[in-house]
Amino acid sequence: MNLTFLKYFFNYVLLSKTRQKLIFLTIIGLILSTFSLTVLQGVMGGLQSGLIKRSKYILGEGSIVLPNIHTNDLQFRELIQELKEQQVDYSAELELEIMVQNDNYVSPIVLHGIDYKLATPEFLKNKDSEKVILGSDIGNQLRTYFGSRLKFTSPAHTDFLFEEIPRQKIGYVSDFIITDLPELDAAHGWTSIDFVHSLIRERIYNKIIIFDKKETVLDILKNNNYSNFRFLSWEEQNSSLVWALNLETKVMIFLFSAMSLLIGICITSGFLIFYNKIKPDLASFWILGLSKKKIFKLVYIFSQSLSIFFCFAGVSLGILFLYLLDSKKMIIMPEQFIERNIPVKFDTYSILLSFFIPYIFSSLFTHYTFNIFKKDKNSFLSYIRKIG
Repeated sequence: MNLTFLKYFFNYVLLSKTRQKLIFLTIIGLILSTFSLTVLQGVMGGLQSGLIKRSKYILGEGSIVLPNIHTNDLQFRELIQELKEQQVDYSAELELEIMVQNDNYVSPIVLHGIDYKLATPEFLKNKDSEKVILGSDIGNQLRTYFGSRLKFTSPAHTDFLFEEIPRQKIGYVSDFIITDLPELDAAHGWTSIDFVHSLIRERIYNKIIIFDKKETVLDILKNNNYSNFRFLSWEEQNSSLVWALNLETKVMIFLFSAMSLLIGICITSGFLIFYNKIKPDLASFWILGLSKKKIFKLVYIFSQSLSIFFCFAGVSLGILFLYLLDSKKMIIMPEQFIERNIPVKFDTYSILLSFFIPYIFSSLFTHYTFNIFKKDKNSFLSYIRKIG
């Protein structure tokens, strides 16, 4: 009986010639809302994930900050040994913010002195470790080419000759790196740590970049009491970027929530008209012996099931669209864009969010409309007498 009741009114809404257009528009709105939210979250997740992945490929999952520690420091050597034993992908370096000059072109640069004897980062393999590797944008700003002669100046390290003179060293460009991250390409360079040691005339390290097994590294630092060493995650180093990406996601969700409110207005109007239309049918069920309480319960289940079914349909269509978009790898974007094909990434949380945001608003407005209908003072008996 229950299934027959639900099937009857389901057909009344979708297949009947007298179906209510407002409810039909509501159904389309629910499908489009959940579909759009699913697709947008999948595409935005893919773009954000791609950006983070490219950044972590260069900067790692995080870094162990060292207090300008000497190369022969016992604790440093013990830490390096433990990282090797745990097969952690790392690189030890000395990072300096200095000035670089090519002819009349001058620019600040973050110079990474990599200790290639300990470990070589993946992105620097097959590169000339004896010379300087520049980010593509800073190389262009300095008008450099392969083999260009660069003058590096460290204002923080000086020699005294009548007055303090910043230390300088000459290096030559061997290669360029394109990271597709403007903040790296425009300000970073890489060379051997011996070059940087020669410039500042100190044999020290100030950072160990960790490329994987972040939890293992945290356990090592915690369990072995490296009190002078501090792990700084990628998220902490790029807190502004993480905040901006989170804000972008929250704004998107807010806009779709506002759109769901508009759908709720259609739900209220559509169901009020629909309930008024089906009063004769409900009175007929009552005459046939179905209790009034049971009738209202089935009507409520029917109205809520519409929201569940069509929100689920919209999410399913969105997942299917994202799957096709990801599997086909179509080149859509022009050459100026980093991502030529639209990247896709979605997880269980995104899918549940895409379903529940439209559904919650739809369910609340449906419940509100049903309460209005239920409080109608006209009983089925008075309605039948009125018809008679």
